[in-house]
Amino acid sequence: MPVLLLAHNTPEETVRAARRLGDKSGFGVVVMPPAHGLPTPVASHPDMLLFAGFGRIFVRDAHMAYADFKRAVRVILDCLPSHSLSLTSDIPSETYPHDIAFNCAVIGGALVGKADYISPAVKRAAAESGLPVLDTAQGYAKCSTLIMGNGADAPVVTADKSIYRTAIFRGVSAYLIPPGSVELPGYDTGFIGGASFFADGTVYFLGALDSLPSCDTIKDAAARHGVGICSLSDLPLFDAGCLYIR
Repeated sequence: MPVLLLAHNTPEETVRAARRLGDKSGFGVVVMPPAHGLPTPVASHPDMLLFAGFGRIFVRDAHMAYADFKRAVRVILDCLPSHSLSLTSDIPSETYPHDIAFNCAVIGGALVGKADYISPAVKRAAAESGLPVLDTAQGYAKCSTLIMGNGADAPVVTADKSIYRTAIFRGVSAYLIPPGSVELPGYDTGFIGGASFFADGTVYFLGALDSLPSCDTIKDAAARHGVGICSLSDLPLFDAGCLYIR
């Protein structure tokens, strides 16, 4: 069963809407606890806590010492029996870019992120799967990118120019939007990828897409590629670092 991971401070109205959707669509919802050693505003962001790919769930071994984190990981694995757990030696850090070991994304058949700081275990798994690792200036690559699909040619939306250029280089349809207008308590702004997820042909937004000034660009991109869109609440868009794993 697929599973949606959300940060612990995701607005309760949005969490309830996600759970209702999951009950209807057949996916689980796990709210991640804050983890030791990461920056406080993103310490429970799934895209900072783990990487899901290549049939594996990668987590820092150091975090498995904490009962609440270990419990959440076990729930995730129960939802995803086809995935195995890979413990990594990455050290949690409160300092960028040493905190971004798992904040990378597969775009256009390549693993994209700030290459020197991606977890070596994830990079090895990518190499074993035949995926190149492409370096970007943006360290929060997963959080910065809305990926509208599951295939290698899935279109992307981002406010980051380095990710936009990388997607174009890989032959992916890419749409550049202005930064801002996404809530992330503790920072000036959040990112579109952390405030959305793709499931079963639809992009779901953690809040109201219409609260984003660039909403028309995203709606046009979705329509062009036959992707549905749905806002889970009327609240402003909220960056929960969310991950949808199938």
